Amino acid sequence: MQKLARYRRQALKLAEIELLGGGEGYVARIPGFRGLLATGPTKEEALKELESALIDWIDLALRRGAGLPASKKVETELVSAR
Repeated sequence: MQKLARYRRQALKLAEIELLGGGEGYVARIPGFRGLLATGPTKEEALKELESALIDWIDLALRRGAGLPASKKVETELVSAR
């Protein structure tokens, strides 16, 4: 579990946060984590929502046997669920 927690922390360091138009707040995503994004009224809330969504995203990817995205900053030993 410590490896997954470290993986999540390092993945969150790659997060990109953008301001949405029309006063709709912010969107946060992590490049390479297909379909993972979160929104919030502030940057902090968007990042908090992204962290919560990332936990579920990782769980689903591992249950499906899809593995996890590799990144230079993310531990490569967790790339494969097999």
